[in-house]
Amino acid sequence: MHLIASDPAVRAGLLALLRRCGIELAAGPDTAGTVVVAAAGTIDEAMQVYRAARLGGGPRVLLLADSFSWSGVLRAVRAGIHTMLRSTRPAPAEFTAALRSAYCGELRVPHDALIALLGSGPAGEPVPAPALATACAPAAPSLTTRQTEVLTLIAEGHGNAAIARALSCSEHTIKNVIYDLTARLLVRNRAQAVACALRHGLI
Repeated sequence: MHLIASDPAVRAGLLALLRRCGIELAAGPDTAGTVVVAAAGTIDEAMQVYRAARLGGGPRVLLLADSFSWSGVLRAVRAGIHTMLRSTRPAPAEFTAALRSAYCGELRVPHDALIALLGSGPAGEPVPAPALATACAPAAPSLTTRQTEVLTLIAEGHGNAAIARALSCSEHTIKNVIYDLTARLLVRNRAQAVACALRHGLI
């Protein structure tokens, strides 16, 4: 990955996180397969940091920010950047998953920011959902094999503990899969995830 940060302390913290994740910095943003990570205090500032770098060429991008506004997220999505992560001490597994999402061009937004984006705009006005859908221009959602397995078991009424036993993994892993599912499907909870998956024929 290639790192752009607005503050030396932010950069130092992210470099420490990279070491914990076992991720190395690329020689430059144009290196094949590189994900550009732009980090700042707010989503708007992260966008400014990215644009100021004038990378061009539409590299894969992950925006890291402490705070997210509905308008900032919408502007990022309209600019073709679909992967965002809250930078307040992300766990190595969460950061690595976000990098994978950025590499694949997947829509990934912090859950609370996504809810705010879908629920209200400035002064409590509803955000125009068609505008968001047009900005994201999503194809029919796709799921990994593990996500499909988890969602199928959710649809059958199983809780996290039962799903973890059935798939021989930890409940923490299941929670991470469900988090990724809700972000990928643009839904708020498990029930909506099942409904969306059924609507698209995913399970």
